Amino acid sequence: MQRFCKAITSLTARFDSQNEKLKEMANQMRRNSVMVAEISKAVEFNAAEIKDCKEKCLETSKSLLGLTSSHKDLASRTSELERYKRRWNLRINGMKEKPEEDPRREVIVLFAEIAPHLVQKLDDIVDTVHRIGKKEPGKPRQMIVQFAMRKYRDEFWQSTKNSSVCRDRGVRFAEDLTKEDRLARAALWPLIDQARKAGKKAYFRGPFGYIEGKRIDST
Repeated sequence: MQRFCKAITSLTARFDSQNEKLKEMANQMRRNSVMVAEISKAVEFNAAEIKDCKEKCLETSKSLLGLTSSHKDLASRTSELERYKRRWNLRINGMKEKPEEDPRREVIVLFAEIAPHLVQKLDDIVDTVHRIGKKEPGKPRQMIVQFAMRKYRDEFWQSTKNSSVCRDRGVRFAEDLTKEDRLARAALWPLIDQARKAGKKAYFRGPFGYIEGKRIDST
């Protein structure tokens, strides 16, 4: 009987031990379930954050494209405005530079020799004149002449191309081009030069070149 009681007691202790282990396992499973739920919430939150970030990135990309387009349009408009403003100007190369000179007066004297029929109007035709660039010994700086009226600018541009006065004085007139136009023309010059040597009519207008009336560009 005593042995039987001991066996019962031992078996009960084992059941109690197993029961504690089962309880601990159940508690661990509950803790794991809570942890999994928290991780799941965190994953959902992160997924929502990532989605939100993607949407914001897409919106930013669209805004950036819009800004880039606006910037290009603004740059194009600014370039065209600068190009338009310079159509009233001509540049003079080779005009001797004197100490304490009056650039405007010097240009008016030159124009009077080139176009004597306009001598009485030159004070009104020539608006402003100034030299550009750094002074270098023995090398006269370019002069920029701004005309009061476009038609007189165009008249002098044509008349100076074959002027004996310009040849005798060693001066040469040129268009007042923007940097973009100068680069574009430099890129097109080999084609223009080749066409002229072949006897074709080739010339520049703004940033474009024309060969036998057909426009070519540098892009």
